[in-house]
Amino acid sequence: MDQDKPREIRLALDAIPLGGKAEGKAGEDTVLFVRDTDGVRAFQAKCPHLGAPLAKGEICGGRLYCPWHKAAFALADGSLEEPPALEPLTRYPVRIEGDEAVATLTPEPASAKRAGSTIGKVLIVGTGAAAVACVTTLRRDGFPGAITMVGREVSPPYDRTKLSKQFLAKPTPPEKTLLEPDFAAAHRVERIQGEATRIDPAARSVTLADGRVLTGDALVIATGSRAVVPDFGGTDLPGVMTLRSLDDAVRLSDAAERAKRVVVIGAGFIGLEAAAFLTKRGLSVTVLSREAVPFAKRFGEAVGAGLKRYHEGNGVTFVTGQVARITGTESIEAVETEAGMRLPADIVLIGAGAAPETALVAGVEPDQQGGLPVGSDLKIADGVWIAGDIAAFPERGSGLTARIEHWRLAQQHGTHAAKAILGATGAFSGVPFFWSNQGDKRLDYSGYAPGFDRIILQGDPAELDFIAYYVRENRAVAACSIGRNPAFTAFLHLLGEDRVPSPEAIEAGADLPALV
Repeated sequence: MDQDKPREIRLALDAIPLGGKAEGKAGEDTVLFVRDTDGVRAFQAKCPHLGAPLAKGEICGGRLYCPWHKAAFALADGSLEEPPALEPLTRYPVRIEGDEAVATLTPEPASAKRAGSTIGKVLIVGTGAAAVACVTTLRRDGFPGAITMVGREVSPPYDRTKLSKQFLAKPTPPEKTLLEPDFAAAHRVERIQGEATRIDPAARSVTLADGRVLTGDALVIATGSRAVVPDFGGTDLPGVMTLRSLDDAVRLSDAAERAKRVVVIGAGFIGLEAAAFLTKRGLSVTVLSREAVPFAKRFGEAVGAGLKRYHEGNGVTFVTGQVARITGTESIEAVETEAGMRLPADIVLIGAGAAPETALVAGVEPDQQGGLPVGSDLKIADGVWIAGDIAAFPERGSGLTARIEHWRLAQQHGTHAAKAILGATGAFSGVPFFWSNQGDKRLDYSGYAPGFDRIILQGDPAELDFIAYYVRENRAVAACSIGRNPAFTAFLHLLGEDRVPSPEAIEAGADLPALV
């Protein structure tokens, strides 16, 4: 065998459906072939985000969606169109030999980009999803200038979505959560670890606790949120924890090595994810919540009841009530409820939500949701953008002003800000999407539907095999699903194109995948 000859993967043309895709293999090598009227192309077979097999994804219009977390790539060239992936697909040369497509496993070179922005220096406050997406987009699109990223955390940027999931199921090295071993060096970023005390949008300046004042030609404010800690007694006891940062997750995981009983206060996404994975670790977990059915207000009673039943079947105990106090002397002993129940605990995890970090932004009053109001361009001043949890922005699909705490949406905001810095002038039009690993079940949600009028439910939420459409003002503006990926992904795509069928058509059995 010629050792210098590039490796190749062959696949019969009739195995690649027109308008579809198929995975090709040769030994340990794999590629994804896609075929349309323009021919056959080949790309890496796994999503660059977390390695999902793209052969199981969905093609909608000219996009390929990851089956797990809905990163979207252009079928034409593999370019990145939607996060949570931050890089495009690697593309491989393809030739046709007889009735076979042959991919040569030498990646096609990425086209070099050189941005023409007049901006010399970008200053970003925050190191989370929005900040990282802004940096990676700027560099991917050829921005040559200086980028400074300021944040209080010592750790390099990490994937916050992992902290309440598999990270807790067993002792996990913190570096497993890092986006890159050295993000700052890889993207030519000046990383400043420090506490911002004042942000002045008018001056595009940031004052740090040590007195330094930083400025930029463009400023992206992505300060994120902090965990809310209610004011009941005992929150200062050792073993009372929140779960917002990597340091929080490390403390919780370390404590779980010595603990037997956990009480989770709150039945939101973080609380139930942590409950599921701490149960997998062998701990006895009780969830204390004011609501008898988790997520009932957000997803409806049927979906909430199905999720609760699933968690109970895996060993999680649910208690309805309100906290009176956390008791103990040198360590936690129990959580006491206002009804007089006593829940023994070695760890108490408070999952009472998050509050946006807006107080240090000068001259801007938060709205009723706690966010900083911005227009469809996400700008708060000339050359200043708001991104992520703190943004109260016009959500296109619902027509409402929204403040949304989603990892992927924060990435979309950061991407929009970067492209605006490079000269783009369009309005932000990203569709909100999030996923939640409820134990071994992945729940997907797209859109924005506070105070929905009714639900169109298809499938069986009791078996966690369903898709639910949320109708507001006679429009389906959101969907929630477990196990219905083709229909859900089609809805996500159609929502982005403002082509979702009417509620009546959905109820009559509209085939959403056929509409994309």
